[in-house]
Amino acid sequence: MFFFITSSIMGKDDKEDSGFGFKDKAKAEETLRLLEQHDPNYRRLTVRGLLGRAKRVLSMTKAEDKIKNIKEAMQVFEDWLAELEKNKEKKPDKKEPKKKEEDKANKEADDKDENSSSDTEMAEIPEEKKELPAETVPGLGFKNKDAATNTLKELEGRDPDYQKLAVKGLIGRAKRVLTCTRDEAKLSNIKEAISVFDQFLDDFDTMHLSKQNNPYISLGIVRTCVKLAGDSVTEQQKSFVAAYTSVNGEYKRLRTVASDGGKTWDIVRNEALKELKEKHSDAKLFDDKDEPTAEHLEMLLWAYSPEAARVKKVISETNESKEVNDRKRKSSADDESPSKKKKE
Repeated sequence: MFFFITSSIMGKDDKEDSGFGFKDKAKAEETLRLLEQHDPNYRRLTVRGLLGRAKRVLSMTKAEDKIKNIKEAMQVFEDWLAELEKNKEKKPDKKEPKKKEEDKANKEADDKDENSSSDTEMAEIPEEKKELPAETVPGLGFKNKDAATNTLKELEGRDPDYQKLAVKGLIGRAKRVLTCTRDEAKLSNIKEAISVFDQFLDDFDTMHLSKQNNPYISLGIVRTCVKLAGDSVTEQQKSFVAAYTSVNGEYKRLRTVASDGGKTWDIVRNEALKELKEKHSDAKLFDDKDEPTAEHLEMLLWAYSPEAARVKKVISETNESKEVNDRKRKSSADDESPSKKKKE
């Protein structure tokens, strides 16, 4: 049993030629190079996590050559951390608030390719509570043609600009992995994945999909539009506004917030807007008083307007505290005793 556990853990490290690892000094140095593209706090957390894993592997390994190689890798990481601390002392201490650091580290961890080869899948990065959902769609990868095809399926229906950005990012990461991979099969698989992504980008530009992007109106303006729309707000729109509110108006996080139907809200929103944009393609957006028409409000309740710049000028924002105060005043008025009303 002992041998099986040890072989499983070490096998993972030996098998993966790309991504982060600690099987020897060269792998550790390669890991530090790959980490240069990441947030400083994530780099530090990842290196510490890898050190923790390396120590556990050492405690279960008897092979002298592996022990020697892992110790050399650990020394590389320890020297890097020591240098990091030294540089910290030289610079003024301008630490970000702890919560902000945790959010950054969590975001970077979510950006990790689930299908790429990486020891950080099990790295001891501390689990922190996330106050908000992640911004990055899970399940995106580039390890082979199937992974690339599934990635494009995961991106279907999402904001076109995000689709293009995500694919370009995966191509960049895939090309970096190619430079540090010698396995011919992996090289061939990743190149096939890149070919799938390149074709997607060609089609994207040919069909001018960027024009189909639906930029978001701020949550404050959407709240005002809810008041203007009154009873005409649909249940689905109410649910969308609730979801938008739950992420504090950070629309990127709607990519990982599911609706009752299972689809994430960014996809539900785009589907609804596609119908509304076709339905109201010739509709008047503002009346004589410069207020949004009923047709325009239907789109605004999905945090979108064909004339976003004008909307910002003529529709004021309603913040959450104002809504709370309004509800309190209304509740107070409703709770007035009959005797008090009679006296007045």
